Amino acid sequence: MKKHLLYLLFVTLLLFASCAKKECCDFPPIPNFILAQKNGVEWAGDPSDSAIERDTTIVTGNNTTAGQQEIIGFKLRVDDPGYYTLKNNEGYYYIIRDNATIARYKLSPTHSNTVVVVAFNATDKILQGYFDLKFVKTFDIPAGTQPDSISFLSGKFKVALHN
Repeated sequence: MKKHLLYLLFVTLLLFASCAKKECCDFPPIPNFILAQKNGVEWAGDPSDSAIERDTTIVTGNNTTAGQQEIIGFKLRVDDPGYYTLKNNEGYYYIIRDNATIARYKLSPTHSNTVVVVAFNATDKILQGYFDLKFVKTFDIPAGTQPDSISFLSGKFKVALHN
């Protein structure tokens, strides 16, 4: 009889232990990011300036290295996930040093500059996707100090948008 009571107690404890809430499957949120191969080298930008202005979504990445700030961005009218080909005025890249713009680039007209939105959560204002962008220089100071073109290939992003 004692063995049966001990066995019943053991099974009851095992049952309660197995029904307790487990934290095994609660995944932490993925932080925001913008990553790409800039002219073949890993590049990462801070996407905190990404925003929604009226009906346009603006994805922006900032990278500051050695006192020089690089800013890449593109504009979309996003309603749903999909494939977007950017027009000339829908993408930009520029370099700032000592609070002055030292180089500015526009989208290359000879490249199919694309953004693929794979997820868009309008409620939480979160946008995820991929991009391939090539830029050509419009000016630099002093002239000839920056490359004539910049490529951001195999890019991926996850951004939280603000108004």
